[in-house]
Amino acid sequence: MESDSFVAVHEWLQHHGYWLGPIIALAAFVESLVAIGFLIPGVALLFALGALAGSGLMEPLPMLAWAFVGAALGDGVSFQVGYHLHGRIRNCWPFSRHPGWLEKGERFFERYGGFSVALGRFIGPIRPVIPAVAGMMDMPPLRFYIINLLSTAPWAIAYTMPGYLTGAALKLDVPQSFYYLLTGLTVVSLLIAYLGLILDRRFYRKKLMLLLPISFIVIAHISLLLLTVMDVSGQFDDHNPRMHSFIASISVPIVEYLSGLVTWLGSALILWLPLVLFAVYFLWCRRYKKLLIMSTCLAGMEATLWLMKWGIDKPRPADFDGLDQFSFPSGHTTQATFVWLLVTLYLVAAKRGVVKFSAYSCAMMIALMVALSRLVLEAHWFGDVLAGLLLGSIWFSVAVTAERVYFNEKIPKPRIS
Repeated sequence: MESDSFVAVHEWLQHHGYWLGPIIALAAFVESLVAIGFLIPGVALLFALGALAGSGLMEPLPMLAWAFVGAALGDGVSFQVGYHLHGRIRNCWPFSRHPGWLEKGERFFERYGGFSVALGRFIGPIRPVIPAVAGMMDMPPLRFYIINLLSTAPWAIAYTMPGYLTGAALKLDVPQSFYYLLTGLTVVSLLIAYLGLILDRRFYRKKLMLLLPISFIVIAHISLLLLTVMDVSGQFDDHNPRMHSFIASISVPIVEYLSGLVTWLGSALILWLPLVLFAVYFLWCRRYKKLLIMSTCLAGMEATLWLMKWGIDKPRPADFDGLDQFSFPSGHTTQATFVWLLVTLYLVAAKRGVVKFSAYSCAMMIALMVALSRLVLEAHWFGDVLAGLLLGSIWFSVAVTAERVYFNEKIPKPRIS
């Protein structure tokens, strides 16, 4: 990133910084455009632009917004090309010379259906053709655009934030321990998803489909009870300062800024959106039992959360100045864990293999990142976020148990490779 060309572009953009946003949008648009995405190094280009933004030329939120707009427009145009040309697109360049590009996209779409619009974004060899293939296959436009918009946000984060963090690290000297921590959280997320799916499948084969969620509810309840007793009795008083000291060592300005963005993924304002969308969907499809399960578990989670907060009445860290002064357990962490795992349950219920594994890994990563953000922002103690992860997981497991009792849905084999 310190090559002569990078330095030259950086110097030019320092005097013309207002062009960086449109350039990012243009790069995302072209990278997402049907067929053209094969011809440009989109990942490297967006990484470099992200690094330029992270070097001090742009805040992360505007950068993500520009990337979001460009990618959404590029995929929208690609979908319209496939929707109007249908089979005739095979005779157009470059597919007339490379028919295999389109065939790979068609096989992927036939396997994963509408979810391929979201999943295909992150798979380089098929990314530039999936929107066009969705149009060819007469995917309803409204459904495509909803999935497209929902999946563009994580795509923008995945493609630009690594570069942004690299640029910020070169300028702000982000501690290496922060990257080690992110790596550890990623590994934990992958392991939880993998082990959960493997164990669930094995129990299902033995006709014990309720064993895993019920066992987890019991174990997590015992763990939460022990954690609560230890925290209330002061056994965490020695650990909290050490954790606080470690978090302070990685809390450089860019980490604090990103934590402020991540913590919104656990706020009620954001979490109500997917819940309301699913509620409307369940009403529209007359799936009243699903709506009842979701509503009951949500109410139970919130009631348990606030009863614990009010009953334990643990004060927040001294520097916290928010409205809610009850610390244990962390509300953001509890809500993020429950809601994003529940959303994943509904989204990938009929999927299997890599799709289900990837979705649950992402949901767990979001929960862990929200927990980390609460520590970085000094809104909670370490024991608070641990209790939040447990409480949110308990109510998610209750929802899974209720779903299986009422619907007895089959669990597809979780093929990871």
